[in-house]
Amino acid sequence: MKLYFRLLRYIYPYWHVVLIAILSMLAYAGMNSMLAFLFGPAIKVLFVPDASDIKLLPFDIVTLKPENAISFVIWSILIVAAIKGITSYINNFCLGYVAQRIIHDIRNDLFRHILKLPQSYFTANASGIIASRVTGDVALIQKLATDTVITSLKHFFTLFALIGVVFMLDWKLALISFFAFPLTIFPAIELGKRIRRFTYKGQASIATMLSLLHEAFSGIRIIKAFGSYNYESNRFEITNAHFTKQLLKTVRIRALNTPLMETIAAFAIAITIYYAHNRITDNSLAPEHVISFFGALVMLYQPIKALNGINLNIQQGMAAAERVFEVFDTKTEPDGGEGTKSLSDFRNSIKFENIIFSYNEKPVLNGVNIEVKKGEKVAIVGSSGSGKSTLVSLLPRFYDPQRGAIIIDGVDTREYTLESLRSRMALISQDIILFDDSVERNIAYGDTSKTKAEIEAAAAAANAREFIARLPDGYNTVIGERGIRLSGGEKQRISIARAILKDAPILIMDEATSSLDTESEQLVQRGIDNLMTGRTAVIIAHRLSTVQNADRIVVLKNGTVVESGRHEELLKLNGEYSRLHSVQFKDS
Repeated sequence: MKLYFRLLRYIYPYWHVVLIAILSMLAYAGMNSMLAFLFGPAIKVLFVPDASDIKLLPFDIVTLKPENAISFVIWSILIVAAIKGITSYINNFCLGYVAQRIIHDIRNDLFRHILKLPQSYFTANASGIIASRVTGDVALIQKLATDTVITSLKHFFTLFALIGVVFMLDWKLALISFFAFPLTIFPAIELGKRIRRFTYKGQASIATMLSLLHEAFSGIRIIKAFGSYNYESNRFEITNAHFTKQLLKTVRIRALNTPLMETIAAFAIAITIYYAHNRITDNSLAPEHVISFFGALVMLYQPIKALNGINLNIQQGMAAAERVFEVFDTKTEPDGGEGTKSLSDFRNSIKFENIIFSYNEKPVLNGVNIEVKKGEKVAIVGSSGSGKSTLVSLLPRFYDPQRGAIIIDGVDTREYTLESLRSRMALISQDIILFDDSVERNIAYGDTSKTKAEIEAAAAAANAREFIARLPDGYNTVIGERGIRLSGGEKQRISIARAILKDAPILIMDEATSSLDTESEQLVQRGIDNLMTGRTAVIIAHRLSTVQNADRIVVLKNGTVVESGRHEELLKLNGEYSRLHSVQFKDS
C-alpha cells in the first residue's frame, strides 16, 4: 500500500486533468448502462413489432407504444453511442496524458537521484543494472500507471453502473448471478502474488543481461583479440535462459487466468438461466427485462475479466516499482549530512589528518598524515594496492574516511557544500571520460557560459588546437562514446583542456600519461605543464620518471606513509622509494 501512495504523489500535480477524466468516465459508464437498458426493448421491437406497450425501464417508469418504439430505440442507441464515444476519447486522452507525465517525472527524479548517489553505490552496482532501473523498470511502471489509472477506473465505473442496471432490472436474479463472484477473488489474489514475485526476479535477470551487453559491447576489442566469442555467448545464454524461465512462469499464470474465469462465469450463467426460465414461466419477469438483464450480464463479464487481467499487470508494475523505489531509498551523498560553508577560494593548505579508510572490512588507509601547501606539486607513489587512488578519491569526497579528516584552509571538507568543494578541483585521470558530444561541449563540459574564444584558448594551452583543426567539423565534431573516434593522446589533451577551462586552483592527477606512447606523452606533457602552472597539484604516480621534479614525493606502503621528501633525498634513504625506483629502472 505504501508503494501506491508513493506513486499517487506523482499524480497530484495533474489532479485537474484526472478530474476531467473521471467525470467523462462516469458519463461513459452511464451510457454503457443505457445501452444495456435499450438492448431488451430493441430485441422485442425487432421480433414482436405488434406487441403491446414495451417497457423501456423497470417498474413501468417508461413505456413505449408500438408505433413509436422503433424510432425511439434507434435514435436512443445512436445518441448513447455518440456520447459514449466522445467520453471514451476524453478519458483515454486525459489519463493517457497523465500517465505519460507521471513516467516522465519519475524518470527525471530517478536520474537526478542516481547522479547524487555516493561513489560506493556505483562501485557495488554494475552500470547496466543501474540503467535497467531507469529504462526497463520505469517502463513497467508506465504500464502500471496506464492500467490502474486509465483501464481500471474505466472498468470499475462500468462495472458498478452495470451492477446497478442488473439490480434495477431484477434484484433476485442479480443475486443468483453473482453468487460465483467471490470464487474469483482468491485465485486472482494468489495469481497476482506469483506474477509479482516472478516479475521481480525477471527484472533482476534483465538487469544482469543489460550489464553483460554493456560489458561485451564496450570490450568488443578484447573479445575479438582473445577469441572469447563462445565464452561470452555462454555467459549471455545462461542469463537469457534464466530471464526466459521467469517469463514462462508469468505466461503460464496468464494462460491459466482466462479459462479459470470463464469456467466460473459459465457456472453462474447456467444457474441464472435456469432461475430466469422459471420466473418467465410463472409470468413474474418481463421478457424484455430478461433480455436486458443478460445483455448487461454479458457486458459485465468484460470488465470483470479485464480487471482480473489488469491485476496481473498491476502486480508486474508493483514489482518494478519496488526496484525503482529501492534506488530512491538509497541515501544520496554525503551520508554524513550536507555541509553549509562555501569554499570560495583556496588560500593556504590541504591536510590529511590521521586518515583511516576501508572498503567493507578491508583496510586501505591506516593513519595517513600529509600536508600539501598552496602552490606545491605533491606526488603520491607506492606499489599497487598501497592506497594511492583511494587517498585522492577522499579529497573531492567521492568517499569519506571512517576516521580522521581532510582539512582545507582550516575547515573539515565535510563542512563545505559539495558543489563549492568540487568547483575548486579539477580531475585528470588515466581512465579518460569523454562524452558522445562535440569537442567544444566536451571541453566546456557542464558550463554553457564559456565562450568560443575561451574554449579555443584552453585547447591551445592543452596542445590540442592543431589536431582539433584537422577533425572533419573542427570543434563541432562529435567524438563518439568515450571519445572512441580519437586516439589516446588526443582524448587526454581534450580532458586537459577541460581542466584548464574549469580553472580550479586544486588539481588531482592520476598518472595522465601512463598509457601513452612516447610521442603522445610529450605532446600531453606540455599541456599538463601549462595546466599545473599556478595551481596546487596532488599527483598519483605509477611511473616515477614523471614526478622526479615534484616539490615533494610521498611514499605509501600498506596504507601508511613510510617516506616523504624530494627525489634525491628519497634515493639516499635507500628505502621503499629506492626499491621502487630500482625495479622500474633496473635495465638502465
